[in-house]
Amino acid sequence: MLFDIFFTNQYIPFEQKVIIFLTFTFAVISALTLHEFAHAYTANKLGDNTAKLQGRLSINPMVHLDPIGILCFLFLGFGWAKPVPVNTYNFSKIKRDTFLVSISGICVNIILAFIFYPLFILLARVANQNIFYFILFCLCLYMFDVNLVFCVFNLLPIYPLDGFNAIAAYCKYDNPFVVFMYKYGSIILLFVVILFSYLNVFDWLISVVGYPISWFWGLILG
Repeated sequence: MLFDIFFTNQYIPFEQKVIIFLTFTFAVISALTLHEFAHAYTANKLGDNTAKLQGRLSINPMVHLDPIGILCFLFLGFGWAKPVPVNTYNFSKIKRDTFLVSISGICVNIILAFIFYPLFILLARVANQNIFYFILFCLCLYMFDVNLVFCVFNLLPIYPLDGFNAIAAYCKYDNPFVVFMYKYGSIILLFVVILFSYLNVFDWLISVVGYPISWFWGLILG
């Protein structure tokens, strides 16, 4: 994405490219940080303080971010953060609590997307008036887009994503699907990312998941 903006799009002024880069980077870091914090917070509330003891119960991006994962997300369109450590044996109801911890990050991302959608719609009407409005517009746009991408991506039932962990929480340890995913999930995920990107499947999935948000706010904003 950023490569296209900086090196192939000749119609965007340089100062706007800088703003786009900074606001997009901020959105990625914020979305990743709050996603991982949600896992740590939920696990701690449900009785597992493993993440808290390792300093992960924090909104400080430095404790959650993986430098290579960030660079991959900025320039390749997908990336990762440091996974939050969880000891499921500390939960009172292992299946339920593991499921809740797994989906907590996704829930935070969809809530953020819901909050920032109307802001970017409203700012789109005044974004060309001055540089300040343009910065706010870009920030809200990317906070909506990035969080929606994180939500859709993590819903995929592929190891090690949250969607898989949520399903695995209610499966037996020797379930064929779970065993297969633990063994080949990382390879499958890489293949799916490449294939979906080539076929623009992610764009379709994002439009489907984002439709209820745009529909709801469309009724209010007109």
